[in-house]
Amino acid sequence: MTVSTGPVNSGRIRVLFLNTRSALGADVMVHLSLIQNLNPELVEVYVATNANSSDLAPTLQHLQAIPPDRLLVPDLGHEWQAAGQGLPVRVVNGVKNLSAIATLAQLRSFIRKNRIDIIHSTDRPRDALFATLLAKMTGCRNVIHVHNGWNEYFGKATRWGLANCSAVLAISNFTRQSFADAGIPAAKLRLVHNSVDSRRFDPAVARPGSFRERLGLSAATPLVGIVARIMLWKGHLELVEALAKVRESIPNVQLAMIGKEDLLAVDGSPAFGARLRDRIQELGLEKHVHWVGWFDDMPSAISDLDVLAMPSWEEPFGLAVVEAMAMEKPVVGFASGALPEIITSGVEGELVPAKDVSALAAGLTKLLQDASLRTQMGKSGRRRVVSEFDPRRKADELTAVYRSVVG
Repeated sequence: MTVSTGPVNSGRIRVLFLNTRSALGADVMVHLSLIQNLNPELVEVYVATNANSSDLAPTLQHLQAIPPDRLLVPDLGHEWQAAGQGLPVRVVNGVKNLSAIATLAQLRSFIRKNRIDIIHSTDRPRDALFATLLAKMTGCRNVIHVHNGWNEYFGKATRWGLANCSAVLAISNFTRQSFADAGIPAAKLRLVHNSVDSRRFDPAVARPGSFRERLGLSAATPLVGIVARIMLWKGHLELVEALAKVRESIPNVQLAMIGKEDLLAVDGSPAFGARLRDRIQELGLEKHVHWVGWFDDMPSAISDLDVLAMPSWEEPFGLAVVEAMAMEKPVVGFASGALPEIITSGVEGELVPAKDVSALAAGLTKLLQDASLRTQMGKSGRRRVVSEFDPRRKADELTAVYRSVVG
């Protein structure tokens, strides 16, 4: 990690990353990658992360290079599931009492003491609310980093934060356009694609065979993988429907579903998991589908796949896609959301019309039956990742955004 450890220097932009989330997720990991790759000669990093996080220890491990005087771990609230509902209820530990006021006062003092120029947060309700409030209280600027497209389920806190922040940072042209269509002024919108560390996701250093061994599969067994939260719009139902069609040509094909069932997401509920299991049974795919859950060694898991499937209806970016490309694995997905920005169909993978199960099956079958084409597309994918989605390059693009916001 290259976080600056020198004294406050007016020549550098001082940025406070504010994270109220109760657990590590893709959005927080994106921020941690940016923190680790920002040029310390240009940006001085400060962090405020939630003391109530369920995985505070690993978060702090990622932040171990941050000097203690630049790291704050306040009470930033909790996240819990409303009884009998599929939607999350996020509560600030103190929106209705004095705790939130004390937390805001603590953060305001920290911002003023360190002369913070920009607060960088996500579009999560507490992040957007706290960051924008604090910017107004202290006179600094704030950037809300949006990791999904505009969502009709955004609450009042997120909508107020987006309307009153200094800038909205999108992770793809697709997400940027969705916010523009929702009425966010174009002058406020910025773009920095996500990145992936091609040194970590490198087929030369992965441990091939370990993932297949866990699943009880041989090296010759055709294996498709999906890396995604198990929820409606990620396309698991379309994928198992396509798998049944692939079996007509490739009887021994297998599918690894890597990811947890997400009951907090919109359209996430116990009913969806049950519906997916029922459909797998109806299609006779019980022995062909592996419910992996979360897998810590993702490079090794991807290295054992033949193809990554990404059948999301409208993927806002697709970190798993770029990780697979870095691991020289071709991707078959829907030509929707941000995927056309990441993949050129026929070069790094195959993109097919959204929700077209037959086309998805055809794309998977084509690649599973052609090892040389998989190799060719895989190598093209890695070259594109190294060239366009390098963490240092994205950190430099973010620094340019900071400069434009500070003015």
